[in-house]
Amino acid sequence: MVKRDDVFRLLLEAGDFISGEALSERLGVSRAAVWKHVKGLQSEGYTIEAVRNRGYRLLPNGVRQEELFPYLQTKWLGREYKYLAEVDSTNIAAKNWAAARAANGAVVVADLQTQGRGRLGRAWSSPSGTGLWLSLVLRPRLAPERAPQISLTTAVGVCEGLKELGYQAGVKWPNDIYIGGRKICGMLTEMHGSMESVEWVVVGIGINCLNRELPPEIQDTATSLAIAEPDKPVLRAQVAAVVLNQLEKYYTILYEQGFAEIRRRWLENNITLGKRVKISTLNETFFGEALDMQEDGSLLVKREDGGNFTLVTGDVFFA
Repeated sequence: MVKRDDVFRLLLEAGDFISGEALSERLGVSRAAVWKHVKGLQSEGYTIEAVRNRGYRLLPNGVRQEELFPYLQTKWLGREYKYLAEVDSTNIAAKNWAAARAANGAVVVADLQTQGRGRLGRAWSSPSGTGLWLSLVLRPRLAPERAPQISLTTAVGVCEGLKELGYQAGVKWPNDIYIGGRKICGMLTEMHGSMESVEWVVVGIGINCLNRELPPEIQDTATSLAIAEPDKPVLRAQVAAVVLNQLEKYYTILYEQGFAEIRRRWLENNITLGKRVKISTLNETFFGEALDMQEDGSLLVKREDGGNFTLVTGDVFFA
């Protein structure tokens, strides 16, 4: 049975116009069936030109695995890849896949999330055809107490990937990525294991890419690649692949060399230290100055009301 993916693959391979007749002959289906699949791809956010007497031409800017191949240089990260046109949450899909024995480095990518979440259960806007919504399945060789280092390592990898693409990105503790003073990427890390070992870690990453407008409630605090650099072309597949390339590099450093090098690169990319910040924990809210990210990944803050505070879990806001 011909699937939408089959039509997509032929359009991608053609690289230019291909007639509906040629598609129907190669796939062994009617031209009406081809048209149905073309409409389905358009509903996923793909731009497909349809010109009389010329056929169809795909202008790819999606996140299917075939689109990543020209840019992907990883050995193990993203080599098992699951694309979903729509999903409630890529983290939920990735956790289910992890429980079903997905390999280390498996990646779930969706074009649309209906229940995207950030840290502390906050909603994350994930409209179709605009961003990069993906979750990684990791089976790290780390003791459970070191698992939080994965979030900080992910921040370094994403930041370095965006910088490779020419964006002036920085990290706000612990792992939010900012461009031009506004948040462009959030992450959610979830772990499954025991007191003795980590079975798997799922890392969810959301990067605003093509959004020209953002929901009113976040317009003053968030941005996208298209907003940050209006004249720079944005290919979501390229962004995904470059980020995965950098993530594999830094995960490997974490596993083989330890956290010291990750901490050094985090400090190089940080936009938090030396700033006046508002700290919000479960127990209190106060102002202070961010002094250092310590060797265990916690944030050292000098309180305005006196003394130092070590933040392990909580929110940091620029004040």
